[in-house]
Amino acid sequence: MRVSRLLLLGVLLVVVLGTLFSRRCGDDSRSAIAVQEGRVVVTNLTGQAWSNVDVWLNTWYRAQAPALAPGQRLEIPLRVFVAGYGQHFDSSLRGGPVGIEVTAKAADGSAVTLTWGEGRRR
Repeated sequence: MRVSRLLLLGVLLVVVLGTLFSRRCGDDSRSAIAVQEGRVVVTNLTGQAWSNVDVWLNTWYRAQAPALAPGQRLEIPLRVFVAGYGQHFDSSLRGGPVGIEVTAKAADGSAVTLTWGEGRRR
């Protein structure tokens, strides 16, 4: 009886420690910028709302959003990105995304800049 109690206590201790360790040391797998299945996904991982969100794809193509709340995701299909003269991004002709840059204004007035890959050339 005493051995089974000790065994049960040991298993319980391992489970509790494993749960605590995985919660504290586990990395957040979310990414602020991701390219998934023909779309760009931008996630606001900050605690502040963003306004005037510009997403630049491969330097020349841009998509915009008026705002992005904390924790909110913005999913933009690649075909939505438009260059200055109205050409839509066509991955069959131009290959896939090489660089993405996100710029916005945070609620406190500070500038937000995120990059993925090569970012945007200026």
